[in-house]
Amino acid sequence: MIDCYNRRGGRLARTLLALILLASTQANATATDERPTRIPPPLSTELELGYQSLGGNSDSQTLNTRLGGTYVKNQYRHTGEFRFLLAEKDGKEDKRKGQVELQSDMKVNERTYVLGNINYVDDRYGPYFTDFTLATGLGYQLVRWETFQMEVEAGPGYRHQEPNLDEIDDDDIILPETVDELILRGNAKMTWKPSKTVELGVRLTGIAGNSNSTMEAEFNLTTDISDFVAIKISNNQKLNSWVPDGLKKRDSAMTINLLFKM
Repeated sequence: MIDCYNRRGGRLARTLLALILLASTQANATATDERPTRIPPPLSTELELGYQSLGGNSDSQTLNTRLGGTYVKNQYRHTGEFRFLLAEKDGKEDKRKGQVELQSDMKVNERTYVLGNINYVDDRYGPYFTDFTLATGLGYQLVRWETFQMEVEAGPGYRHQEPNLDEIDDDDIILPETVDELILRGNAKMTWKPSKTVELGVRLTGIAGNSNSTMEAEFNLTTDISDFVAIKISNNQKLNSWVPDGLKKRDSAMTINLLFKM
């Protein structure tokens, strides 16, 4: 009889222990589920730096930098970007270009937004000393997956361009007329993260006007070194619908920069 009692007591103890462990597991799961989700900060910034120096029969130095920022709050998104390129060859300045682009977006529903875009380029060795565009329109987010995003934009705008009348080099594109005209602007952006440390980005921008039309494509490959530092390889291709005789319609540039995320 004592053995029967001991067996029943042992089964009861094991049952109570199992219930206690189950209750503890459920309590821990509930506590974990109730933890607040970390909300990302509204402002994020990036800084890119690239420098190249060559010596020997010919000396050349190239410096390129980019500073970008994004601020997101409620239905608004504001982005800004500044780029600068400086190149010297044999002690003589060969390229100098600065660019500022600002854009503000306001969501009107789950996927559609209204935008305003300003782009200003100051180029000492390009076809125009000053190239300014102001555009508005609608944007639509086609894909919003965790690892893949794509959105398109289109709308009307205005363009002002002041020509480069200096005969800098024989291979520079020289367009002699000042441009003030209405334009149509289209833009498409895509980002894909095949892994946690690798990101591929593509941006296509087209501007159509009576004087000239351009299509610009930018391809970026970013590989993270740490949470705050990455290596970024960029390739930029720009196609002009018209150039003077003897010149190519396509210009290209490739950069390898260190990217600092702040």
